[in-house]
Amino acid sequence: MSYLGALSHLISRRVELRLFFAKKPGKNFREDFDRYPLLVRNLETAICPRVHFKIFIFDQREAYIGSAKLTGAGLGMKSPNNRNFEAGVLTDIPEMVQWAIYQFDEVWMGKHCANCGRKKYCEQPISQLL
Repeated sequence: MSYLGALSHLISRRVELRLFFAKKPGKNFREDFDRYPLLVRNLETAICPRVHFKIFIFDQREAYIGSAKLTGAGLGMKSPNNRNFEAGVLTDIPEMVQWAIYQFDEVWMGKHCANCGRKKYCEQPISQLL
């Protein structure tokens, strides 16, 4: 199953998903994305050129915090000779999970938009979406 297929499957099971992009997704991604009507209607997305973190929160009880981009190379789906060297932590330590939730949410809510030094690269400031 493709990455977008997996996201669509999760949404069909009523899992709430939010996804940051650092920039507007490319043509191939958008074409693939459009094949999943549940994603088009239900996946919450935001664009922030400063987002580089990779944070996954699972039921507010577990968090993955790492470096891997959601690409074939980043996720280890390419051949063993073409994979990226990545690092990450999966934790259920409540303090770490709460820190990850806080970091994600403060960016999602546009806390840093007013004083952002990269506004000229931001096509749609998060603060305008609120």
